[in-house]
Amino acid sequence: MGTVLERSSPIAVVWFRTLLGTNVYSVNTVVKLALEMSPSVKARVSDLAPEARSALSRLFPVCTQDASVPQYIADAIQFADRELCREMNFYSSPTAAVVSDAAQGSFSVVWESDDPQMSRAAALAVVDAIGEAARGGDPTENYTRAQNANLERAKKRRLSNSTAVLVAAAKRRRIPFEFVARNHLRLGHGKHQKQLFWAISGSTSFASAKTALDKRLSNRLLAQAGMTVPRQITVRTKAEAVSAAKQLGKSVVVKPAQANQGRGVSVKLRGRHAVEEAFERAYALRNRKHSENNGVLVEQYVMGSEYRATIVDYRLVAAIICRPPEVMGDGEKTLRDLIEELNREPDRDGRQLCRVEIDDELLRHIRQHRLSLESVPVAGKHVILRPTGHLARGGVPVDVTGEVHPENQQLCERIAKAFGLSIAGIDLIMPDIAISHKEVGCCVLEVNARPGIEFHLSPRGGASRDVSELILATLYKAPELSAVATLLVVGDRHTSMVAKAINRRLQADGRRTGLLSKRGAYIDSVPQELGQRPTPPMLTRDPSLEALIYAASPERIWIKGLGLGVCHVVSVTPPSAENSEILDDLFCKVLQRVSRGYFIVDREDIVSRRALSALSPPKLILVSTGTDLDPDLRRHLLSGGLALFMRWSSDGSGAKMVLASASEELATESIPSGSLSRPPLIRAEMDAMAISYLAKKDDWFESEAVALPSSRIPPDINEAVARTELFD
Repeated sequence: MGTVLERSSPIAVVWFRTLLGTNVYSVNTVVKLALEMSPSVKARVSDLAPEARSALSRLFPVCTQDASVPQYIADAIQFADRELCREMNFYSSPTAAVVSDAAQGSFSVVWESDDPQMSRAAALAVVDAIGEAARGGDPTENYTRAQNANLERAKKRRLSNSTAVLVAAAKRRRIPFEFVARNHLRLGHGKHQKQLFWAISGSTSFASAKTALDKRLSNRLLAQAGMTVPRQITVRTKAEAVSAAKQLGKSVVVKPAQANQGRGVSVKLRGRHAVEEAFERAYALRNRKHSENNGVLVEQYVMGSEYRATIVDYRLVAAIICRPPEVMGDGEKTLRDLIEELNREPDRDGRQLCRVEIDDELLRHIRQHRLSLESVPVAGKHVILRPTGHLARGGVPVDVTGEVHPENQQLCERIAKAFGLSIAGIDLIMPDIAISHKEVGCCVLEVNARPGIEFHLSPRGGASRDVSELILATLYKAPELSAVATLLVVGDRHTSMVAKAINRRLQADGRRTGLLSKRGAYIDSVPQELGQRPTPPMLTRDPSLEALIYAASPERIWIKGLGLGVCHVVSVTPPSAENSEILDDLFCKVLQRVSRGYFIVDREDIVSRRALSALSPPKLILVSTGTDLDPDLRRHLLSGGLALFMRWSSDGSGAKMVLASASEELATESIPSGSLSRPPLIRAEMDAMAISYLAKKDDWFESEAVALPSSRIPPDINEAVARTELFD
């Protein structure tokens, strides 16, 4: 917040805000940048000096210079921010940046953000560059330096491909998530939260993950389970490696005992020199903390087709064949040129396919075929570049899920159970996965506890399979199962009073609750130290939380966002006159978008009722602290809605609050005597009673899901009209 660039600049940053969760601009988090522009700045970029325009076109090539300066700034900010997002490996496709709140000399830019801190850095670099261009200067040097520094920061925040596709799937399914650390996700709220580290489920035991990471232990466990595995020998010196290679046969594999992503693995090695070099590479990557227990493995090389089977919930959900990268000669280009051409393919972006790096393995492999990087393959000749199809080294995945023989599927699922891994990647060598391993044999190479899942999205052949969606579906049968019961109290008066009454009532019903209002943050009425600006997601980190009550003014939600993606009941207290103008947008773009259940609104609150005029009556509960059922409430009941009102008991027991439909009284309770003299307290107790009733009716806490309320109108409307006399 506050001025970031000097006001003497032609374009100055006034403030920067992050609107969390659903907000008036988007269902996703956005950032909003307020700017002031000097009258000396030209209206359009095309009016700037030719040198400045030329520099900007090099920096922001996708931005049209016919645009107004504010729109050009918005487009350039999004261009720079997306560059950082690609470096951080976010898969999201945000909506276009927009210019809002435009006035004489000032405007705001709003855009969706995966990382608000990095978005801020990108925006500051862009505004500084365009401000320099507006002065007639060349912004190239300063912008390039600033953006390169941002890119370096972004690299340190880069997500693994598996985490990136899981994040994208969570956003699509509207499952709340936050980063505990890089590649460590907390999904869901309160008692429904789950954790994923890469693709490792939070329910995976340490022993299972450690066994899969340690290739020596994996080999032993597989053998004990009756699987065919390559022979292995653990070595700690070059001499031992050479001796082991002689024992194991013609070709061997050398790899660290503990590693992943193919790091330090050398395959199809022949001869003393090749084995010694491979040992040095693997030895350099060994786990130094436990070097006495691991070392380097020399392993028998097994010929055959390479397959990766991906397991989710102990079921095989996807399988690919991993083919080695290859090029085709044209009689003109050298092998080096053909590899460079191969790496320029659009899908070799590190997400879909990896680049083919020129390394020792590649050079050794082509030498075995009497080729070098300067060789010119004849036209039409296929040159295979590696001995294996390891995907992290440029291998090509082709989906074969539909071809897997049932007995091979059962074998893979049995392996996952032997390791105790509900999510796993299993590497197999066999002639054909469509034929039973009992007929053709099968060698199990490895079991991976945190398998790559991104390559199933875009195989070079076969069907695309979104494994990330399958993983989330095993964690939550439906997206709504990820949220605790969430109650929003919105208004300018008495919101804290209503929220406290709801909180007391749910606690009395035996629920662990979180309460956030302008008075503070509480878990089960115990104050929480959450800093100066607590947000609803902070409270939902409590792993035992069952319900969240959030009280906020319309202005707060307008400025900071809701911070949530779903609410099960929205209680609306009367707004102040100054906020009445924003209510229509707030109800339409935020509250109705997140509400899955009822709105509770004061019968006399004409402003809120007008803003909710498009709402289906069965989703609206009208509240009256009066003691008679007036025609307005009767009409609402007959249209299928519910009503909360007071009634004096005929037996002298005092005033009661009643929740009713057109056909029956749903809940009735006495009003505490201390509340009778204060209508706001009566309203608070009414809301609390209604929410307690809805929680029981829709099984918010007893069932796994927070069910949607019934919206049916009584089948016999005439009977319903007749029965309204019980409210007289």
